[in-house]
Amino acid sequence: MSIPVTILGATGLVGQVFCERLAAHPLFRIESLVAGPESAGLTYGEAVRWRRPGQVPAGLASMPLASPPEQLETPVAFSSLSPAAAARLEGPYAEAGAWVFTNAAAHRMDPDVPLVVPELNGDHLHRALDQERAGAIVANPNCTTVGLALALAPLRSGHGIREARVVSLQALSGAGLQGGELLELPDGLAPDIPGEAEKLARELPKILGRWDGKGPLEPASLTVQATCVRVPVAHGHTLSVDVTLDRPAAAADLWRAWSDYSGLPGAADLPSAPRPLIHVDEGMDAPRPGPHRDRGDGLAISVGGLKPLDASGLRWTFITLSHNLVRGAAGGAILTAEDAHRRGLLGHSANR
Repeated sequence: MSIPVTILGATGLVGQVFCERLAAHPLFRIESLVAGPESAGLTYGEAVRWRRPGQVPAGLASMPLASPPEQLETPVAFSSLSPAAAARLEGPYAEAGAWVFTNAAAHRMDPDVPLVVPELNGDHLHRALDQERAGAIVANPNCTTVGLALALAPLRSGHGIREARVVSLQALSGAGLQGGELLELPDGLAPDIPGEAEKLARELPKILGRWDGKGPLEPASLTVQATCVRVPVAHGHTLSVDVTLDRPAAAADLWRAWSDYSGLPGAADLPSAPRPLIHVDEGMDAPRPGPHRDRGDGLAISVGGLKPLDASGLRWTFITLSHNLVRGAAGGAILTAEDAHRRGLLGHSANR
């Protein structure tokens, strides 16, 4: 039997992807759509400025929108609320018993909130049971962090990683909608995205950290330095990564590490899981956002452009690409909820 869910922030760009991907999901059923007070009473079809391919899912177009309620009526919620609204609403919803899978940044670095990429650290989901809440908050990483984490994890597993230097070329949709439209960049690009580099540096060690099933998480020892640039691409974040390994490797070793990687046991069997998880482009002309961002229904990542930076076998540069709205936002949060369901966590009370 499907689990009823609420989508918080349903009319925004990430909210639209939640609607699109949950409209016919095998585990979850959309029961309620929540948006700002200005949309309350309108149907979803009347209120939304649909920016996804095709039409508003037929079953949702006539569904009425609600203002944020005092308490959710569903056991699960998917949140694409603004940072301020997330900070105000997500905690009380979880305290009242809901499992809130959030794309917002408000709780990502809370010590007891799992920051999850299911293939990498789905076992961290059990940390949610230690929250002082009847339900729980589970956070999705920043849209740029997700792609970087998935690209680095296979290399770290076999060769260790000492440092990563990143230049991210981030899509317009990563900024959300501005008056119902994508951001415009009349001069071609924005050379800095405030706060993004700091998110990468903070979030990656938490995702790749170690947890023994009790007590605090031990963050990974990894230095990340980033420059984050907004570019005139609709969707898909492209990262140029310079990485320093702990142990030397040949190019064939790194290609193999990516090709063979499927993540934690069971992750590849989730309903939305991409197969393969990582697409390898051994030439120098890929990956590129247009033809490659939708691989694996937007949940796979791509790597390519691998080159040595010196003769030591320790320093390498490569390109990685991920879909910021799907793997980096709504699709990743849904995949995490699928993993929580697989682990028998949904419906369990936190603070056990």
